[in-house]
Amino acid sequence: MATIDAETGSGTEPLAIEERTTLPTAEEFRREYVARSRPLVIRGGIRDWPAFRDWTPEFLAGKVGENEVNVQQSPTGIFGLDPEKGGPRYQEISTTLGEYVWTMMDAEDDGIRYYVQRVNIPDRLPELMEDFAVPDYVDASKVYLINLWLGPAGNVTTLHYDTPNNFLAQVRGRKRLKMFSPWQARRLYPCRSKAYNMSQVNIEAPDLDRFPRFKDVTMHEVEIEEGDLLFIPTYWWHQVYSLTAGISVNIWWIPLWRQLIGPQLWDNVPDIARELMNRAGPR
Repeated sequence: MATIDAETGSGTEPLAIEERTTLPTAEEFRREYVARSRPLVIRGGIRDWPAFRDWTPEFLAGKVGENEVNVQQSPTGIFGLDPEKGGPRYQEISTTLGEYVWTMMDAEDDGIRYYVQRVNIPDRLPELMEDFAVPDYVDASKVYLINLWLGPAGNVTTLHYDTPNNFLAQVRGRKRLKMFSPWQARRLYPCRSKAYNMSQVNIEAPDLDRFPRFKDVTMHEVEIEEGDLLFIPTYWWHQVYSLTAGISVNIWWIPLWRQLIGPQLWDNVPDIARELMNRAGPR
């Protein structure tokens, strides 16, 4: 089986994601980054959030510890959908956030790793909404979901893309992301199953006999730290590595129509239609 450098994807140095230490204006952000589908790291972009000042796992357990959440468990620390079957690679259990923090988050005695991911904050943890704000760049009426992510070091979310635009706010800890533009999709072999937004390629040990186009892929890489805000545009592929224990908030919002006209459009038609129907409401 032919393989290539697992660190860089293509045997060359990965490209950096653009970084800024000052906030762009709302007009500049929409024109230069959203409309052009360019990812951006805003270093220190959430340092004015109360969450940045206060949140720790223990703080969350004290504030919303009685709230029920779904916890994913995996024997490998790999989280995502199975590219062959379309179903999850993990099992899911329901517990309280406090129980997770105190007994499960760092537990590995049974060979199982745990992750709180994609917990809908307004729905399941509404008390936390006062601790952060949707960035001014986002029209609040277009917000799709706001989620909490809480887990230990070593967890990996496998390569996928999302249809909505995404702000990933790193409140605690550090994460690394390997990212690929939408125009690399053909080289990433999207699944032809229910997991249509997942790649079939194991980018850490790619099988070039099965996926020969991957050898020509161009990869970007970025590391985000406490207080950073990462913009991941519609259709941008990303694999996420938890370098330390951490807390993240992600905000998904509806993309511009021009962003949807891309190489993954037809894969997303059912998703887009469903969201438009939901927003139209009952007739």
